[in-house]
Amino acid sequence: MNMKSRNLIVSLVIILFLLISVLFFFFRVTDNQVIVNKMSGFNEVLPDSERVIVDKGDVQQFTYAVRFADKQQGEVDISAPPFKFTLGKKQYYLWISETYSQGTLMKLPNTGTIYKIDESRVSKLLKILHKKYENNTVIQ
Repeated sequence: MNMKSRNLIVSLVIILFLLISVLFFFFRVTDNQVIVNKMSGFNEVLPDSERVIVDKGDVQQFTYAVRFADKQQGEVDISAPPFKFTLGKKQYYLWISETYSQGTLMKLPNTGTIYKIDESRVSKLLKILHKKYENNTVIQ
């Protein structure tokens, strides 16, 4: 094996290692639970609405919804959120719609910026919320 081939193989191994490391970092889930509350208004949690989600796959869906949400430009003028959730030490408001298949996040305490959640993640979050709230209508 000549020096050029050896350098190419070493370079490819290093690139592969870096790619795997980046993917692992990007898709890791570090939290063990999500705490969800139904809301009746901003900062108004409905009594007896707290649900603790510990299923690893469900926690992963909330983690990915936050991680892959798209920041929206402009000023925020939005109705009160139907949900608030805590993931790790961070809290979020969650607007989610069965009717429109849309989802929006707001990271607290920054209430001036919203993040859009893609339709496939909204569907997964709705399934989790239906399961946790005993298949009651989550939101219209």
